[in-house]
Amino acid sequence: MKLLIIGGGAIADGNHIPSAKKILDIADIYLAEPSMQQAEKLRTKHGLKNVVSDYHEVLTLVDACVICTPPHVRNSILKDCLAAHKHVLCEKPLSPSSVETKQILKSGPNDLVIGMCHSYRFFPSRRKIRQMIKDGFFGKQVTISINEGLASNWPTVSGYCFRKELVPGGALYDNGIHSLDFLLWCLGQPDKIKYEDDAMGGLESNLTIDMSFGEAKAFYKLSRTRELSNTITIEGNGHKALLGVFDSRKMMLDGKELVLEGDGTSQLGNFLGAIEGKEKLVCPVEDGLAVIEMLERCYAQKKQQDYEKRPLGGFEGKTVFITGGTGFIGSHLVEQLVLHEGAKVKVLVHKWGKAAYVSRFDVDFIQADILDAEAMAKAMEGCDFVFHLAIVGGAETNVKATESILAAAKKTGIKHVVQMSSVVVHGETVPPDLTADSPLIPYDDSYAQSKLQSEKRFWELLDEYGLHGSIVRPTYVWGPYSMWYTIYIMELMRKGEFSWVDKGNGICNAVYVGNVVDLCLLCCTNPKADGQAFIATDGEQKTWREFYGHYLNVIGKKPEDYPSVPLKDGAFRKMRLNIKNALWKRMVVLMDKYEAKRSTSPRLALWLYKAPRKVLRLIRKVVMQNLPEKNATEMAIYSQSAPINVQKNNEVLGFQPRYSVEKGMEITCEWLKWSDLNNNKG
Repeated sequence: MKLLIIGGGAIADGNHIPSAKKILDIADIYLAEPSMQQAEKLRTKHGLKNVVSDYHEVLTLVDACVICTPPHVRNSILKDCLAAHKHVLCEKPLSPSSVETKQILKSGPNDLVIGMCHSYRFFPSRRKIRQMIKDGFFGKQVTISINEGLASNWPTVSGYCFRKELVPGGALYDNGIHSLDFLLWCLGQPDKIKYEDDAMGGLESNLTIDMSFGEAKAFYKLSRTRELSNTITIEGNGHKALLGVFDSRKMMLDGKELVLEGDGTSQLGNFLGAIEGKEKLVCPVEDGLAVIEMLERCYAQKKQQDYEKRPLGGFEGKTVFITGGTGFIGSHLVEQLVLHEGAKVKVLVHKWGKAAYVSRFDVDFIQADILDAEAMAKAMEGCDFVFHLAIVGGAETNVKATESILAAAKKTGIKHVVQMSSVVVHGETVPPDLTADSPLIPYDDSYAQSKLQSEKRFWELLDEYGLHGSIVRPTYVWGPYSMWYTIYIMELMRKGEFSWVDKGNGICNAVYVGNVVDLCLLCCTNPKADGQAFIATDGEQKTWREFYGHYLNVIGKKPEDYPSVPLKDGAFRKMRLNIKNALWKRMVVLMDKYEAKRSTSPRLALWLYKAPRKVLRLIRKVVMQNLPEKNATEMAIYSQSAPINVQKNNEVLGFQPRYSVEKGMEITCEWLKWSDLNNNKG
């Protein structure tokens, strides 16, 4: 059997090529990948012998094909494969058009095996549940609820799943296809559906579907920007089953855990076995078509959400280039510019996996090397403003990125450049009299050094090139999608691992992401911002206890539920910390001795070193109980005794934060309702 894999992206690299190597001889595996760089990478990595750029070159030499390309070209490839009388296994989703695919299949030979890569059908837990539903275990009024969501991180090479010009949909078309297939596999096509998503001129990232299948019902909630519970619940006839979306073997049935055995059949093995007549194809092409038809039914109900415009003004009809536009602050900046300001936005993409949030909007994605000034100049052609938010590595690399951006801005005549920095350039601790004009103080922190050196180079080149520009230094940015000051803190609180500093009495100098965005925009439209730096805070004199109290309310906790790190350690705390550190050092020594001795005398090593280490670990656990710690950076942030002076923002720009802490928290908590962060799992 000779197999041709068409397309050398992430799924071929991580799945199909390794699977083929387990079943076939390396000489019988062919790969077609048009990118010479990607083709050579896979040839070297997997030891492939037959690699071509065009699949037509070897189509006559093989018996079967696996189509791993982006969906928009799959129909044409499928047509070629059938015309050449080749068996086909196609990645999901099958195609952008069920009508076109049906015509291709109808005109092709009917003696070929054509299968779909709906790999979750091979999960023992999914097979078990489907059979129980078919056998009537859950009755006719069975209900299936699926909550599925993870922040996108798939290492797609082409980024097709985030590009509206290549695909008809986003999260459902890409991530949701497996769960849709599971529902249809179990219940058939639904009688009625109600579909809603969050696409705002681009592709959806969050969605819900209500479905009815006669007496049976299903609810599907999907996100590729936030983490959900990732569970499937099946209820009916007095029974309840619970399984993880990504867990292949485990499930809970009526409160008891089951661990199912698998048959060891692989997706590719099943396909090749079906060709040889040894087994039945698990997912035939007809089932793939059924999922595409379901997708088309959902997208027929697409309707853009209503929203209230909140423009600052000055960007209508302007073109803006953003680096770091797929990051947390950058995504909110894109949203403001596209939805509220009426600007045309170009977003530089480094890793496609992070583009899920921004892909919701009507933007132009540009994939290029930020260190290539010529590429940046080409990307900036026709642009009015540039926002440089990207962090691309260490200090040296970030300085080079700044040089590249400003050189391109000079060449293309950009009106104003805003570079994102950070309050950390003012030193590890925040003095009571800090302003944006305070000295820059280096200290031993790679992130701070990177920001500081990039700032210095920015000012030098701004002067050298005669450009107009500003720097914005946010403090501790919070809001929807904030990792460090929203998601991470909520997770700690839920798990019972959160702790205060000085009982939360320090002044909170944090800033809501919307206020950072507003300050950035004003820098472009107000001539007085030229050559100036600004610190972004919410400007409210609240304590961290008051600030984080909003999160506590969401999960039903009180400030007293968590311990506190004192500003200064007392004698008893110092003693416990010293004991903890001493125990740790001793445990490291014992582990080193165990590793050195276990090869020659494993039993002796176990009793002399590993067993005592376990005892010390138990003692250390007792010593550490209710002994919270914070690193130097956290102590500096949470122990500030005065608000940072940001009067310059108002005096120069007339800036007043549009989002109070209360308003920002209202928006953030509304976002939390959609995720599982608002549930107290601790």
